[in-house]
Amino acid sequence: MAQKVWFQLDNAAKLYPAIANARWTSAFRMTAEFLEDVDPQLLQKALDDTLPRFPSLNVRLRAGVFWYYLEQAPGRLLVRQDSGHPCMPFSQKRDGKFLLRVFYFGKRISAEFFHVLTDGTGGLAFLKTLAVQYLRLKGNPVSFDQGAMDIADAPTQEETLDAFHAIALPDIRVSRKEEHAWHFPATKEIPHTLNVIAASMPADKMLEKAHEMNVSMTEYLAALILFTADRCQRATTKKLRPVRVSVPVNMRPFYGIHTLRNFSSFVNPVIDSRLGEYTLEEICRCVHNFMALNCTKKQLSGVIATNVAEEKPLYIRLAPLFIKNMAISSVFKHSGELQFSSTLSNVGKTGFPTGSERLIKRFEFLLGSPCDAMCNCACVATGNEVRLTFSSNIRETTLPRELLRLLVEEGVPVTVESNYQEDM
Repeated sequence: MAQKVWFQLDNAAKLYPAIANARWTSAFRMTAEFLEDVDPQLLQKALDDTLPRFPSLNVRLRAGVFWYYLEQAPGRLLVRQDSGHPCMPFSQKRDGKFLLRVFYFGKRISAEFFHVLTDGTGGLAFLKTLAVQYLRLKGNPVSFDQGAMDIADAPTQEETLDAFHAIALPDIRVSRKEEHAWHFPATKEIPHTLNVIAASMPADKMLEKAHEMNVSMTEYLAALILFTADRCQRATTKKLRPVRVSVPVNMRPFYGIHTLRNFSSFVNPVIDSRLGEYTLEEICRCVHNFMALNCTKKQLSGVIATNVAEEKPLYIRLAPLFIKNMAISSVFKHSGELQFSSTLSNVGKTGFPTGSERLIKRFEFLLGSPCDAMCNCACVATGNEVRLTFSSNIRETTLPRELLRLLVEEGVPVTVESNYQEDM
């Protein structure tokens, strides 16, 4: 009998099982929108062909005495028609033992991932591979390129590597202490609710605006979030706090490691509203300088080294799992998302696999529900379209409404879709 494949959780993944709940699902979604309706039977065949190519996704979560671990999942992952709110908590009753879901609806194929499996880069690689195999089964000559993995190739050891423990890290600890940030006034929705606003805009216009400010697209979006938060804070309270946005950074380019598991760090650009009112130009300069200082291999490695070092002491390794869970949950509750006003996750510009340019309309990236009451933002650019998705567990639409109004005022055309009942 073949031995089951299993993996230790990577350093980033160890956080999520301890803090996931009905309000914070630790899930995210990747979507491919086609120009024709999806055939569910062909999609199922494509999934059956694709999933074995990703052994680190074809797993279930198991609890040991001291740590969680991932083990090859039994059975077959079935595609489902999409319904209800996205990124709901993973459930053995609904999802079997899998930590991955694949949905279809109309012209859309969506894959949802429990964050213990991978990050946005790995999720997009799986979705692209699935989309290419689906189109090939329909008789289209589409290539496994632009990030799609050839399903005829055997998985490499590097793809399943826990990169956090594979890289050489300095023997240091850096302080992660940050002052609590201001949060938008918010009315929490009931559990299992995720409000989504998706906005599209021309990539060339967005790049033009970013270049006018001498910043990158990510820096421009982060500045827009900070500018919006600063203005809203001043309009709602006299007790000002810093506003801060958390930005995941893909570590693969820094180390040349192409793992499909989690391999990201975080930087948190900030402005202190107590020091006075900021123009958008000032915030762009602040964000650009902050990113230039902190988005270096050395600085990011220091953050990762600190995270990895915290799991090495003997008393930590020998603590029972339930003790670790309580400690992680307590630390996250008293820090975690309290330190930033919003999150911006940008997977950047991604190309259409060769041959799919007239078959796929766009890719889309969506973050699941935040733990605290807030609104998060995810971004992906394909062709000449930037697709922003705002996801929240609150009723208010302040951040997306004001940020998109600002873009329109700046001369950027914006189209909006939403599952909100409230008018934009």
